[in-house]
Amino acid sequence: MWRRKVGLLAFILMIGVFVSAQNMAVWSSEWACPGWNPLLPGPKSWGHAHMYPSLFIYSDLQDRWIPYLAEGYRWVDKRTFEVTLRPQAKWWDGKPITSADVVFTWELGKRHLTPWTPAWDYLESVKAVNERTVQFILKDPPNYFALLGSIGAINDYVIVPKHRWEVLEAKYGSKLAVDFRDDVPSEIIGGGPYRLVQWDPEFWVYERVENWWGKDIFGVPAVPRIAHRLFKDNPAVNLAFEMLELDAIGHFTPAVWELWKTKKLPIRTYYAEPPYYIGGNVILLYMNFARPALNNPVVRRAIAHAIPFKDLIDIAYFGYSIQAHPSAIMHTSPAAMYIDKELEQKYGFTYDLKKAAKILDDAGIIDRDGDGTREMPDGTKLGPWYIEVPYGWTDWMMMCDMIAENLRKIGINVTARFPDFAVWESNAHEGRFDLIIRWSANIGFDHPWNVYRVLMDPRMTGPVGQAFPAGNWHRYMNNAVIPILDAIPSEPDPTKVVGYYKSLQKIFLEDVVAVPLFYGAVWYAFSENRWVGWPKAENPERWTAQIFSGPWSQSTTPTLFGLVPKGQDPQQSAFYKYWLPKAFKTEKIWQDFAKVAK
Repeated sequence: MWRRKVGLLAFILMIGVFVSAQNMAVWSSEWACPGWNPLLPGPKSWGHAHMYPSLFIYSDLQDRWIPYLAEGYRWVDKRTFEVTLRPQAKWWDGKPITSADVVFTWELGKRHLTPWTPAWDYLESVKAVNERTVQFILKDPPNYFALLGSIGAINDYVIVPKHRWEVLEAKYGSKLAVDFRDDVPSEIIGGGPYRLVQWDPEFWVYERVENWWGKDIFGVPAVPRIAHRLFKDNPAVNLAFEMLELDAIGHFTPAVWELWKTKKLPIRTYYAEPPYYIGGNVILLYMNFARPALNNPVVRRAIAHAIPFKDLIDIAYFGYSIQAHPSAIMHTSPAAMYIDKELEQKYGFTYDLKKAAKILDDAGIIDRDGDGTREMPDGTKLGPWYIEVPYGWTDWMMMCDMIAENLRKIGINVTARFPDFAVWESNAHEGRFDLIIRWSANIGFDHPWNVYRVLMDPRMTGPVGQAFPAGNWHRYMNNAVIPILDAIPSEPDPTKVVGYYKSLQKIFLEDVVAVPLFYGAVWYAFSENRWVGWPKAENPERWTAQIFSGPWSQSTTPTLFGLVPKGQDPQQSAFYKYWLPKAFKTEKIWQDFAKVAK
């Protein structure tokens, strides 16, 4: 017992020392400490991707790329994309990072269920031409959206060292992407600018790699150490942030504007005025198709009309967003051109409890035994079901209560339940839920194709109980969407593309595949108490990623290189000197492709 007390005391002292250190940036965003294994299909411990390079880094909000491990690229032909690796690149143990590492990493996705496994639906092969050259060869017809997602637009796609991971694979076998946490800092071999040096389930620290191979190419980050703290709920995070114990957070904050407008703290969000946060992706209500009655589109349509959209946004969300379009296409983005107004008029959702009840009545789904819960004609009851989000997500917890209350009013027995984040995430991946509120794909160059793939592609999911990390958590099984999804990324005729998207919208809306609720705010607030140079609207050239401090931390790497101590000029940071000049738009990739497509 005395050892436990000493350990706890040491941990408390460690937190006190680290949080008060003036040369450390302390962030908070994630809710669990699952491990640092990049292959894990679910969440990884915050910051894991700072230890590994990706080929490119992509900002979906600015549609901007930076070559990272890749020195350059070229289109060999319409199906072959070639990447040249930087000759300076080395793992921390001094071994060079080569094309063999890239090929091995991608082949892991064929043997194990990893974040990049779905890309193999469209990849024919990834092969090494020589030590520094890798070719990504697409199946025919080619899917260019999947290709660009593979090389950098999806920030969980990092490269791992073959010489370490082939040993680990031999040891763990099929459990490599399931049970292996990779939580012994001294054993991790990375190639990124920060390494994990110590951790506790509630606090961990990364240290700058002083002999990092990229220092002559990308400069050196001014922040020598970064740390992450876990909190039990949003109020605990917000209290620590208000006390200036944290430099950046990725959490919901009620009335966030009061921190600088009323309390005059050196705190900001991306915008100083409404909506304060950038909109990042579509948040939806998912209903599990593996559940009896929930697999009926009539029931799902009634549920859609029982959702108080305005109250969800104005009350629970403090007005940080707007209602999502029922098609799941973000109508505030350029992709709005694909929205079919006739389908919107015919199938759109409005909050109307009387209409919701009538939909059920007309289908003969009524309360036959007088217990307050409706039954299907075959006797299957509409509940009891649970609607779940993680404990501590106070805004979404309130939304669950609102939705459950309204569903009970029309005879659908739903109760809100709030498991720990790790349990909720695992349940989502394994299809062990009734209803959940959850996100879709990020906006980007491939929207809305990426969202429809996450929501509807049966190849991304499977039996309940097996973890599928990339999407279709609700087990929607409709093979009719596959040829449409596969046709869009290779179709040069814009008129045909519009037709394909109309077909997907019709299926999505007729089947009520999920209910789009609102556009998720990118939770990002920062303090300039110790560090300056954070991305904000006044400086749009700074690196602005969809997730600033979340699990996709590869995208926050340029942000770290843009920070300097308070009192210094951010324009003199490594980001402005080294990273920014290398950035380019997706348009350049398409222009280069046009040269071989003639």
